[in-house]
Amino acid sequence: KQLEQRLGVRLFERQHRGVGLTAAGQQFYQDVATGLEHIYRAAYELKQAHNTSRVTLSVSTAFATHWLLPRVARFKQLYPAIELRCLTTDTDTELQQEGVDLRIPLGGGDWLRYDHWYFTDEAVVVVGSPEYLQRTGDLQQPADLLHKTLLHLEADYPQRLDWNSWLQHYGVMLPRGSRQFTFNDYSIVIQAALEGQGLALGWLHIIGPLLAEGRLLQALPQVLITDNPFYILAPSNSPLSPAAQCLRDWLITEIKTANDARCQ
Repeated sequence: KQLEQRLGVRLFERQHRGVGLTAAGQQFYQDVATGLEHIYRAAYELKQAHNTSRVTLSVSTAFATHWLLPRVARFKQLYPAIELRCLTTDTDTELQQEGVDLRIPLGGGDWLRYDHWYFTDEAVVVVGSPEYLQRTGDLQQPADLLHKTLLHLEADYPQRLDWNSWLQHYGVMLPRGSRQFTFNDYSIVIQAALEGQGLALGWLHIIGPLLAEGRLLQALPQVLITDNPFYILAPSNSPLSPAAQCLRDWLITEIKTANDARCQ
């Protein structure tokens, strides 16, 4: 009634079974319907962006596959009201650009411009499938790797460690032109190792479950621990939501439990 009075046009008419639109009312509805839909969508997206029971985590595909998925049911049991949104990426981009609450980056970097919390050390070993190691023979020392098929990673981010740097740490030089398999996704490198295609560098916090299950074996006793640990990052321009705080604390507790179990 107030709208009709303001517009000076009759929009509604009483009908036998209720109230309907007049011809002017129908035209008015058609004209404003699109705008109302935009308002509804904008309000919905704004509400979702400030939904404190939802948290977005960005990790690599390999981390999500081999570390997060086997554990995520425990998080849901502890926090059934929190909606966990997981984004997988194999590049390190700005947190603010993707609406991410927490990220565990792939490469090294200067994380001081972000809020950051220590996650775990970077510990790297050589791994292969039981079938591959049985077929090609055991390794006694890092130099033996020169006679094996090595699975390489060609990353789109500042790579933490590759075969050259791992071998050089133990005084071994990898001949130029010796690459046989190169992939641009670490999850594919791990899958190739699982299928017996060669040996891979294994970041212990990612491939730990595969070692525990016996699907991969540590081919050499050497464990290279670098001075470039992994951190959990968050944008520094806004405080963490309660849901993001719960996820951060849970991630830190889970990785500590896994590391303690591996050291026993």
